[in-house]
Amino acid sequence: MNGTNRRTTFNLFYRNWFTNFISIGLTLFLFFLITALLLITNIQKQQQEAFKKESEKIFSIYKQQDITKNIDNMSIKQDYIIFIFKNGKLDYTNLNIKKDASGNQLTVSSYKNYFNSLNSDYLKYEKIESPYHIFISTINDLSPHAILAISKEVILYGLLLGMLVSFVLSVIYSRNLRKQFNELNTFIDSYKTISPDQPSKKRTLISEFQVLEENISEMFRKLDEASRNLESQYQKEQKKQADRIDFIRGSNHELKTPIMSLRLILEGMLNDFPEYADKPYHMQVAIKKLDDMTSLVNEIMDASRLEIEFTEGKTDLTEAVKNTLEWFEPISLDQNITMDLSKLDREMTINIPDKHLKKVCSNLISNALKYSPSDSTIEIGYRASRNIFYIKNKMNSPVQLDVKEIVRPFHTQNSSENFPSHGLGLFVVDNILAKYDYRYQIVQNPDEFIFMIKLTQNNSF
Repeated sequence: MNGTNRRTTFNLFYRNWFTNFISIGLTLFLFFLITALLLITNIQKQQQEAFKKESEKIFSIYKQQDITKNIDNMSIKQDYIIFIFKNGKLDYTNLNIKKDASGNQLTVSSYKNYFNSLNSDYLKYEKIESPYHIFISTINDLSPHAILAISKEVILYGLLLGMLVSFVLSVIYSRNLRKQFNELNTFIDSYKTISPDQPSKKRTLISEFQVLEENISEMFRKLDEASRNLESQYQKEQKKQADRIDFIRGSNHELKTPIMSLRLILEGMLNDFPEYADKPYHMQVAIKKLDDMTSLVNEIMDASRLEIEFTEGKTDLTEAVKNTLEWFEPISLDQNITMDLSKLDREMTINIPDKHLKKVCSNLISNALKYSPSDSTIEIGYRASRNIFYIKNKMNSPVQLDVKEIVRPFHTQNSSENFPSHGLGLFVVDNILAKYDYRYQIVQNPDEFIFMIKLTQNNSF
């Protein structure tokens, strides 16, 4: 997404740059177009008017019979070509014109051909006022100073028109940009009343704003998802807190009962009550109760450590099962219970540390031995079709258990000589599997109990 955002910013930058470039370029183009079309024409027109005034001034001086003195002192003498005819004969010129071979001076008709042959770079003035016929010409003045003096007005008009074009383009672009932002704001406001999953109204947004809309939509979707996850997490924490309180209360109750019983035995022996006369026997009973309390304390410690202890690791499940079975071999032999591992014939790596995985295996095998009748078989195996590990055992009695309650602490107080229990075994298993994101399922048939673990993390059954 970061790459998309950088690309969007890049595109938006070049879009703005391109718009400004076109606006300025079009302004300059129009300016030079106006200059090309109007400036030259205007220069020629103004120079024609100035030339005409100067020509009239020359003619006026001539008529004042002071032609030589005044014209020779005028600054335009070097620039102008002057021919003044009187009664058809050349009367004055500022050029060195000699008579022709016959001794006659140039006539109007003989000079007019020359005058008309001048190209467009010359300014021309011709006037007939009886008995005078005047021809005056000069080269156009296209010097920078002359052009600047004449073109000030045209440049001003060109700049004003260019500014007008830039203003119009800027207004159009700004209005379009404002429309995009308004649509985007409307889209954002819609999240106050509708769900992010609801389809929004179709919009005509340009590419950068489409990406921004998608990013905002994705942000709101993630916020909504985070809010739901937070609410779910809060509910889980509330449940955990309630479970902790129940656990503490259960622990208190489980410890209080044997302590009170042990106190009664000790007081009875100290006070020589008749029912406690067989002191060696009651001492054995007291030791047994202390052993039960030690076992309970150890189970409570195992369960409480799960709240704070979390380490990463991988373990071979098959190897962990085989190692754990060695601990229970004397008990299984004593009860003539067979452990069937024929369907556990492969290595299975599971993302649970060795110590915690052995605790899971130990509690599940212990639970299976505790509720299995003598001369039965406990099947431990793997189903490749569903990718599950399972432990299946026969039931001593067809008692229907509540699968939701049996994983709660201190659910059962049934214990035997071989398996003293306080109902914390499956509670520990439930907590370990939950910590490492493994799902399990308990299936109970009339005479059969199956505990299954999905070996793919985060996958339900």
